[in-house]
Amino acid sequence: MLIRKNTKAFKTILEIISTCQHRGDREKLIRLYIAKAGHTVLDRIAVEGMGDAALFYEMNYQTVLNSLRSSNHQLHVSDEIPGVYFFRSNSNKAWDETPFEFDEAIKKELSALPELPVLRKKEKLQKSVIQIGKSKAASTGKKEKAELKKSAITIPEKGPRQPNYKLRHKIHFSDLDKIIFRQPQGTRQDILDYYNKIAEYILPYLKDRPLFIRSQLGKGQPPIELSVEGLFKDNPGQLPEWVQSTTLSVAGEKRKMLLCNDKEHLLFYVGMGCLEFSPCHSRIKSVHSPDYLVLVIDSPDEEGAKLTEVAAATGDILKGLQLPSFLKTDGMSGLHAYVPLDSKSTFETSRMVAEYICKLVALKIPDRVSLKGIDGYIYGRVLLDASVNMEGANVVAPYSLVADDAATVATPLCWDEPKMSATVGSGAETWLELKEKIFKRIKQAGDPFKALFKKKQSADSLLDRLEKNYAFLFP
Repeated sequence: MLIRKNTKAFKTILEIISTCQHRGDREKLIRLYIAKAGHTVLDRIAVEGMGDAALFYEMNYQTVLNSLRSSNHQLHVSDEIPGVYFFRSNSNKAWDETPFEFDEAIKKELSALPELPVLRKKEKLQKSVIQIGKSKAASTGKKEKAELKKSAITIPEKGPRQPNYKLRHKIHFSDLDKIIFRQPQGTRQDILDYYNKIAEYILPYLKDRPLFIRSQLGKGQPPIELSVEGLFKDNPGQLPEWVQSTTLSVAGEKRKMLLCNDKEHLLFYVGMGCLEFSPCHSRIKSVHSPDYLVLVIDSPDEEGAKLTEVAAATGDILKGLQLPSFLKTDGMSGLHAYVPLDSKSTFETSRMVAEYICKLVALKIPDRVSLKGIDGYIYGRVLLDASVNMEGANVVAPYSLVADDAATVATPLCWDEPKMSATVGSGAETWLELKEKIFKRIKQAGDPFKALFKKKQSADSLLDRLEKNYAFLFP
């Protein structure tokens, strides 16, 4: 029976498939099958019983979703097997494509939707696997039953255990098998394990700082930035008493911002769905005075070689000014260069210092650089940006994951890091590849950012020196 696209039944099925796309337990809610060309749903093969089941499930799930959105495919429900849905394309009405069915658990999960589809109990795998080559329903003879039972594969179901992170506060982590990143695949459990292991190295850059945290909404959607109200607006009771926060003025508006001073806070936020941690440039005890300035070196056109060249020139300028500096990727297409400050100057002063440094870099390699706020965007040039040095502004922390479709890490680098361009831009390594290198390097050489808060500079003195020696270059 055909289910037309403008009906509530069709819209509900589309809503269910779309909603469950990024759920780690979707295999329990939506079961997928394969039908050989020329065959009907009676001759379907359960995806879960195949050799690389995860890959086949992912491919078929995307096919189902694309077919629901396509104008060339029509959705049907089987007359012979109520609850089994399938497609027929406009060019082929002779056989059934990508059969699927919904488990009864859908009724509990999404009961608010109108006209829920026909739901089916989960059968033993051998009952739902029909051998290819049959064009009619499988025989109920003893021989056929015996052969079918012999060839069936049973997939045991076992829920994930609570991880033991040795925390001072009891935290119950849910949806541990939820898939957060798909290429390469990473579950919430994987993300928690990473942050548990990297906690001692990322926490120094988060401690006592108003924190912007970001969660990933899904493929093609921008991450959402969360404050206390944003993270717990649906259920304020989820906020434990021990979670710390502070109030910060952002763009003239007071916001209650989260703090992350220990591993308990870090993993609690990750368990709530947060991926990216971006601290402000000042601590709560001196919120109006930054303790570092940041130079953003970005390549909108993802030209790694030019980015590397501009980064090297920036390093040369900072070294020539005898300024301690630290470099990391932003986890996407650019780099961040940090200069530590003594927390005794204003944000306005630090921004002016950063602008002077950017101008000196542009003077050194003018055909490679454009300055944000001065030159605007120039195709083929690397963008230098000093505007992030404002009160309430933030950049992603060293070692933080980035809330983007491509799973990456904001990775600390050495200024003389070989093949830097392979770490950023179009050749960005994923967090699965980077995390092993990160832990290996920390073990061998330590944290490249370790001295960030030790070699402090006075932004006021720096600005006086820059104006005295270089102001004549920039009339």
